[in-house]
Amino acid sequence: MGNRKITLKTIKNREAIHPYSRKAQQISRVYQRKEKLQKKENQKANNPMGERWIWFRYAFEEDKVVATKPEMHELVEAYLVRHEDEIEELEQDRHRGHKKPKGPRQDHLEALRISEQSEYISGMELPDMTNGKTLKLLREWDGDKNSMPRMTTIRLQKPTEPTEKTIDTKNQKIGEMMDLK
Repeated sequence: MGNRKITLKTIKNREAIHPYSRKAQQISRVYQRKEKLQKKENQKANNPMGERWIWFRYAFEEDKVVATKPEMHELVEAYLVRHEDEIEELEQDRHRGHKKPKGPRQDHLEALRISEQSEYISGMELPDMTNGKTLKLLREWDGDKNSMPRMTTIRLQKPTEPTEKTIDTKNQKIGEMMDLK
């Protein structure tokens, strides 16, 4: 027999076998292998962090060696609005004729947008593209979940925009400091 893979097609007379026979064990192994492969395929497909990293990998310009922090923030802003066109299209389809309830796809995309925006405010974990070595690894990466820990990550937070009130108080403090001198 050797290393030959046994498939359901290679097992003859599958209908009339004894439950404890060698054939029954072979069939059991075939089904276990199918389940294992299916489970592995599902795990590969269900990797939202990996999908995000792949998006960033292809969104960043190939000719650049490293990214700057402002470029990283621009990429994140582009990433957050990547579904806007589809949401808009679904919304327009909904309003044609008479108003229909939102579909599951639109609900999913809107919930995803909200969660990603809040994640960006609190800190979004991304591969450190400001590091040349990590960027090189990211470009060579095949999307495998197990090789993700090899790349260093950074947590990017949405930069807080100073409000008029904070600017006024800073100017006031500077003015007070000038008066003290």
